[in-house]
This record gives sequence, C-alpha cells and structure tokens, in this order.
Amino acid sequence: MRKIVKVGVVFLIFSLLLGSSCDSFDSSNTITGVWRNRETYSNNRYRTYNVSVERYDLIDTSTYIIFNMYNIGMDFETIVQLKDSTFTIIGTSHPMTSISGKGTLHRHSFTIDWEYSVSGDTYDPAVFAHFEKP
Repeated sequence: MRKIVKVGVVFLIFSLLLGSSCDSFDSSNTITGVWRNRETYSNNRYRTYNVSVERYDLIDTSTYIIFNMYNIGMDFETIVQLKDSTFTIIGTSHPMTSISGKGTLHRHSFTIDWEYSVSGDTYDPAVFAHFEKP
C-alpha cells in the first residue's frame, strides 16, 4: 500500500511540475510581430507583403508602430493608436508621405481590416488592407 501511495505522490508532483512549466503562449494572438498584409490599392490592384508591428511606449501602451505600411519599406513607420477594437493612424515617420485612416481589430479571428489613404510622394485615396498572422 505504501508503494502505491509513493508512486501516486511522485506521479502527482511530476504532473504538477510538468503542467506548470508548459504555460501555453500563442504568439499568433499578439498585436506585435509580423503580419501578412493583403492589400487592394489603386485601380483595384492587389498585392501581399509583410509588415511588422512593435509597441511604441513613448506615447502610451496603446500605441504601436507599423513598419512597411503600403509596402513603402521597413524604414517607413506608421504610428497607430488602439482604443477598444479600433486603430487610428496618427502619423508617419516620413515628412513627404502621409497615411490616414482606421483599422478594426477582430479579436475572434485575430485579424485587422484597414481603410486608409496615402498622400504626398504617392497618392492613393482608397486602400483596403487585411492583416493576418502568418
């Protein structure tokens, strides 16, 4: 009987240790990281490319930087702010190119749908984009 209790206690401790060390973390359900962007732009043209999203804590914890918005380049930063499930584009890093618009975060599917316009060096009044994690 003692042997069964010892084996049971060892099994229980092992199970607890194993379960506590395997905390699940699904990186696909975080706003930061790489997203695949499927974008419809001028004259209903379509393209797919990656963007990278990082937190921008200089303003507050609800602000993010999107690198490569509109496929301009990874050095092009678009600053967005999240309130509830709505992203608002508040600025860019390039003085000659401006992006304005909004995005909606769909928490169930963990995707973001964007409607924005681009002006300056490039002019595109109606861009629709769909971000999803690869």
